[in-house]
Amino acid sequence: MEEDLSKMWESFSLSRDEEEEVEVTATEVKGTITRGQSCIVGKLVSDVSDQLVSKETIKSTLLGWWKLSGTLTFKILGENLFLIEFEKARDKDRVLEGRPWVFEGNLFLVEDFDGRTPPSKITFEKAYFWMRMLHLPLACMGREVGLKLGSSVGRVEEIDTDKDGIGWGKYLRVKVLVDLSKPLPRGRKLKFEGEIHWIVFQYERLPKFCFQCGIISHGPEGCMKRSSLQNQGTTVEFEPWMRASSMTRRVERSQVRFTVKHGAGSDNENRRAMEGRHGNGRRHLDPAAGNEESRWTFREN
Repeated sequence: MEEDLSKMWESFSLSRDEEEEVEVTATEVKGTITRGQSCIVGKLVSDVSDQLVSKETIKSTLLGWWKLSGTLTFKILGENLFLIEFEKARDKDRVLEGRPWVFEGNLFLVEDFDGRTPPSKITFEKAYFWMRMLHLPLACMGREVGLKLGSSVGRVEEIDTDKDGIGWGKYLRVKVLVDLSKPLPRGRKLKFEGEIHWIVFQYERLPKFCFQCGIISHGPEGCMKRSSLQNQGTTVEFEPWMRASSMTRRVERSQVRFTVKHGAGSDNENRRAMEGRHGNGRRHLDPAAGNEESRWTFREN
């Protein structure tokens, strides 16, 4: 309803006074922009249109999850839409890094503060998930392959490997930005030395999703495939196995961070970064370097 009201003016015949623009300068909003750096915006994503959660209910749940070192304040921006302000910057960073968050089986999306967009127009179209890539050949369980497979789904944020860039184990973990408007990818075909392998994808902290179409949130229109699939008696192809059975252990790891370049020559620059040579010839290591494992974090310009 609020979004509809914001669009109504497009069909109005505006008076001369209403046509007059009121310009706001950067100086006039400096205070709110500065304070906004301590904030995030959170939204509960649910296909149940009348499922409204009170501010106090979700706040108490979040405090239990996040174990903050400082205080937290909540403001209601709309239906299941909240502004969350942190006393301490490191608490905000930990919450953003810990995505995704799930509240009673539903995805609770959090995004960094954007002071230039009205709350009703903030889009929550993508979410970070830790993907587990199963049945990889051992030779393919490394940073380079993880980046290549993950990039086929969305922007890669992090890859869990040891200090040499190898992730041997039951699976390779890659943190990827997933498009919520599309079916969850179930896997990818991997061609290695002439042989085709089906690499299974599982997702940690995966919320409720539709077994008919594989989409996490349909929106108010509901699943467009459900009735046709039921009438045709088609086999359900999205199942609970896509949800990782339990969270993997998380330990303190040294971090190597580099920027993913785009455009001409970007592949060579990224390859050099993978080998430990950053674009400026330096490797950036966390002071805690020396731990056996590392989490490689990718940042775009």
